[in-house]
This record gives sequence, structure tokens and C-alpha cells, in this order.
Amino acid sequence: MTTTLRTLTMMLAAIVFLTTAKAQSPIQKADSIAFVDADWNITRLDKDAQCRQASIKMFDSQQSISIIAYKSKTYKSSILQLEDGGNDTADQIIQKADYTMGVNGSYFNTRTFRPVTYTRIGGKVYGRTNGKDLYRVNGVIGFKDKKGKKPAITLCDTTEYETICKKWYSVLAAGPVLVKDGQIIGYNSDKTFFTHRHPRTLIGYNKNGEIVMAVIDGRFEQAAGATIEETAIIAKLLGLQDAINLDGGGSSTLWTKTEGVLNHPSDNKCFDHKGTRKIPNCIAAKRR
Repeated sequence: MTTTLRTLTMMLAAIVFLTTAKAQSPIQKADSIAFVDADWNITRLDKDAQCRQASIKMFDSQQSISIIAYKSKTYKSSILQLEDGGNDTADQIIQKADYTMGVNGSYFNTRTFRPVTYTRIGGKVYGRTNGKDLYRVNGVIGFKDKKGKKPAITLCDTTEYETICKKWYSVLAAGPVLVKDGQIIGYNSDKTFFTHRHPRTLIGYNKNGEIVMAVIDGRFEQAAGATIEETAIIAKLLGLQDAINLDGGGSSTLWTKTEGVLNHPSDNKCFDHKGTRKIPNCIAAKRR
């Protein structure tokens, strides 16, 4: 079965989910249908990877969504962290490390460019989770093996990093976790981070062994952005088994070597592909 066909199957499965679990799901049928019926612009990067983009009317707003999906077994996935205080745009970090696609990483101090969430690659720790970010940082994404074949996303608080993730090769704390074991996680926070629409970045994986990176554009007339609940709904409609929210806002950037910046980063306040922000880390992939 091709990647495109598998994706369509997962989308149809999401509709089935709606009809069987309406009471438990925040997904509205109209939004699900709009997502599936969208005019997706699909570009095949190779036999095991593709990117997709669409402008969709959902959540009573206009949404611009960009996606990269690839097989974890044939691609090496890595957390890329610049040295202390180092910063560059996501596309430049990924290119300079000789990876072919990727997305921005987790939260950081915008003055010092140091990570404000737990970040470890191999035995080196680059960042610790800042207490001020605990309201949104409730999980980790990492790769259990050095070859980047085995991604993992789990709920995890600051006291559990050295136990839950001890044997993982690399780990990046982020959040909130959006989907776990196929179920959307709900949050009752009244903080604007959760309730207001912003550009969002998410990453997750499905049962077929594909990793999916996605950016939801925001702060434009053409792209309203999403709340955390709406971001979780999109992750669910993508068929993701586990998914976590990464840094958003002006940081949100999705890039491939052949297609360039796929989304519309908001830092230059123009609906183009040039408004990228300097950041300290990314999650990237390249074919083995």
C-alpha cells in the first residue's frame, strides 16, 4: 500500500471514530470531512516520504496546514541541538547538519537561546526544564536508538526524565502531549497559550511506522492558527497514535531540502516563506 493510500485510510478511519465515539471526542463531523476532502497538494520526496499542504476551512476559520510524513525504518531521525547560545533558522540548522528535512524544536529563552526544557543527546545534557514552563511541558519526545529508528513520545514530569528516558539515546521535553495511545488529551487551562489561536508545531507517529511533522500556520488572514485542542484534533485526524506539541508562534518552521520552507513562518508578518526565526534546536531526518 502506498503512503498516500495509507494516509487516506487513516483519514477515513478518523471519520469512523467520529461516528462511534461522538460523546467522547471533541472532533466535529464537519471539521473531519473538511480535513479529508481538502485539496491536498502532495509532493513525493521519495518512495518512503512525502510532504502535503492544504488550506482548509475548519473550526469556523481558515487553516493552512503543512505536513511531512516518512517511514522511521528507512530514515534516521535526530534531535539537533546547537552549542550553548548558538542559534540559526531551522532550515539552516538542518541543512548544515546534512539532513534533508525537519521541523523546529522545543521552547527556549529568546535572549540567550538556551533551551528551557530538558534536552539530552547521548550523554550530554543541553537544557533543563524551567519551572515557568511546567504549565505546558508535560511530555518528552525522543529516539531510543542512535540510528533514530525508534521514536517515543510519552507523558513525563521533571522528576521522571532520568528514569523513563534513561536508556533513550536522545530526548527533548516539550508539550503539551496532544494524543496518547490514539486518544486526544484534554486540558482545562484558561491560559491563553491553550485557548488562543497561534501558529503551532506538532510531531507524532502512527501505527504504520510513519513519523509525521506538521505546522499549522497562524497570525494571518489566510491562516488563523489553532488552539491546543484544535491542534490535538488535527493530530488525531492525521491518524497519529502519539503526538506532542513543540514550540510554536514565530518558531514554527517545516522544511525539506527539495521544497524549501513549506509553511508560512510569521516573524516577518508576511504570508510567505521568509519569516523564519532563529532557534537553538530542531528535529530532523535523512535517509539512511
